[in-house]
Amino acid sequence: MIAFLRGRLVGLGDDCLLLDVSGVGYRVFVPATMLASLPQVGRDILIHTFYYAREDQVSLYGFLTEEELAFFRLLLEVSGVGPKVGLGILSAYSVVEVQRAIIAEDVLALTRIPGIGRKTAQRLVIELRDKLLKQGVRAVPVFGVDPFLEEASSQEQDQNAQDPLQQEQSPGSPEEQLPEKASLQNHSLKDPSSDRHVPEGTSPLARRRKKAVPAGADRMWKTSPRDEAFSALQVLGYTANEARDALVEAAALVPPDADVEAWIKGALRFLGSQ
Repeated sequence: MIAFLRGRLVGLGDDCLLLDVSGVGYRVFVPATMLASLPQVGRDILIHTFYYAREDQVSLYGFLTEEELAFFRLLLEVSGVGPKVGLGILSAYSVVEVQRAIIAEDVLALTRIPGIGRKTAQRLVIELRDKLLKQGVRAVPVFGVDPFLEEASSQEQDQNAQDPLQQEQSPGSPEEQLPEKASLQNHSLKDPSSDRHVPEGTSPLARRRKKAVPAGADRMWKTSPRDEAFSALQVLGYTANEARDALVEAAALVPPDADVEAWIKGALRFLGSQ
C-alpha cells in the first residue's frame, strides 16, 4: 500500500523514527543496525516501507535499501516469523550475515539472535536456504573468522614454536652454507657397521630437514560424520534436500561430536515421521 516515504527526519526512538511528509508525521519501525546510518535530524530521507495491518494494529516498517526490504519480506514467509521477529533478526545482524548463516546451516549462530530459539532457527534454514541459493548467495564463514581455520592456524604456530629443529632449516642457516656439513650428512646415511644403508628418514640430520606438518592440517581435508551421513542418506535414495533437512532436524538431538551412525539414525527418525 505504501511503497516508500520521502520526507524530513524529525525524531529518533530506540526502534523507530519519525518522518514528516508534507506535514503528516509517520512513525516507522526500523532495525537497530540502521539507526547509525541515518542522516542528522532535520535532513530529508527516503525510506522503503512495508505496510502491516491487523484488526487492532497498523504499522510501518522501513529500510534504507530495497534489498533489505526484500529480505525482510522473505523472512516473513517463514512460519512463526512476524514483523517484530523479522525486525529483531535484522537488528542483531546485517542482511548479509543472516543470509550467510542460513546458507551455512549455522543454527547455533542464528540462536544467538535475541528471541530466536532453536526451532525457529531450524525453520529459517529449512525454508530459506534453497531460496537464497537460487539468488546466488555464497556460503562463507559466518560472523567473523572461521573458528576451525583459526584453531588450525594457532596449532601450526604452536608447533613451529615448540620445534627448534625446524628453525635450523632457514635458507641462511650455517648448516646449509657449509659444504662439510652436507658431506657429513651424506656419509651418515650409511651404517658404518655394515654395508646396509640406513633409511634416510632415520638420520638425525635428515630428521632436521624433514618438513614439519602443521598440527591439524590433515583434519582440514577430512569429512565430518555429518557430511558422511549426508552422502549415506542420498545412497539410501533420499534427495539432497530431504537429507539436508533431516540432518538439520537431527542436530537438535544429536551431539555435535557424534559418529556417522548416530547422525544417520537421527535423520532417519525424522524422515520416518514425515
